[in-house]
Amino acid sequence: MIQDTGNPRDTGGEWEDAMPITTPLRRRPLLAAATALATPRALHAQGSWPNRPITMVAPYPPGGTTDLSIRPITEPMQRILGQPIVIENRAGAGGTIGAQYVAQARDGHTFLAFPCAVMVIAQHVMNLSFDPSTAFTPVAMTCFAYGVVAANPSVPFRDVAGLIAHAKANPGALRFGSAGNGTITQLSGELFAEQTGIRLEHVPYRGSAPSLVDLLGGRVQLLFDAVALPAVREGRAVPIATLAERRNPDLPDVPTLADAGHPNALAVPWYGVMAPAGTPMEHVDRLASAIGESLGQPATAQGMALMSMAPTFERGEVFANRLARERDVYGGLVRRIGIQPS
Repeated sequence: MIQDTGNPRDTGGEWEDAMPITTPLRRRPLLAAATALATPRALHAQGSWPNRPITMVAPYPPGGTTDLSIRPITEPMQRILGQPIVIENRAGAGGTIGAQYVAQARDGHTFLAFPCAVMVIAQHVMNLSFDPSTAFTPVAMTCFAYGVVAANPSVPFRDVAGLIAHAKANPGALRFGSAGNGTITQLSGELFAEQTGIRLEHVPYRGSAPSLVDLLGGRVQLLFDAVALPAVREGRAVPIATLAERRNPDLPDVPTLADAGHPNALAVPWYGVMAPAGTPMEHVDRLASAIGESLGQPATAQGMALMSMAPTFERGEVFANRLARERDVYGGLVRRIGIQPS
């Protein structure tokens, strides 16, 4: 079920390396056949927007989760908008190189497909040349990823209550791995510890893949990361809780943190689309409507489910409020745990 929580008239570290790189190409146009584009819905008066191909910049390599979060909706969006959509991968600096490129774009047809960390965390842990809160106009949230609190099977607990009790009895004895300092995989664990009154030892890695290796090897006991889902399904890691606002349909018996009584301990990885500041609102609204319609198609949900993602549509003021709220939450957390911008 797609959740459209915005009024259409309103205005308004990821675990990238954990997904296989499916193609070496940096720039791939997704061109629908001319007959598919030339539908009555797609025909517009000459000069209307869009009047040429749209570029979606994914600020991570091909095959990463941000890249894959936008691909399932591009084909239906092409039919709706009547123009090809090109996905351009501009990777580097934790996603901020691609974000800066889009912030400076002035062609009216270039947009940013991003993970939440780029818009709500990066400004607190990196010295950026742009301000994410003013350099962009929110278009829409597209989906979230089903994260998981996963444990090495050797731990003596199997649920959130047991984890908290064990951590309180053994302060600092539990170690959790992350994809690196300042990533959402770190902040998810830090927020959980803060909200539940426990102390966990953070161990940063260069990406999620090596943190998973050490979870399975017992060198860390916990991960707050969707990268552990395959190991959970294979029985090599223990699911403690689902990191999402609803349960993972593949793990229906695993509660969310809210189910376990800790709704404020939840950090959800999600994805969205931004426009450069100054983009005409009628263009933003039209793109948001096309995204929402695309997310409502069964094939989109099926494609995202293969990557443990779920379509979730927000636009306008509702989406802008989410961005502002999470910037405050993560900014305060970063200051309290002492991460210095670099």
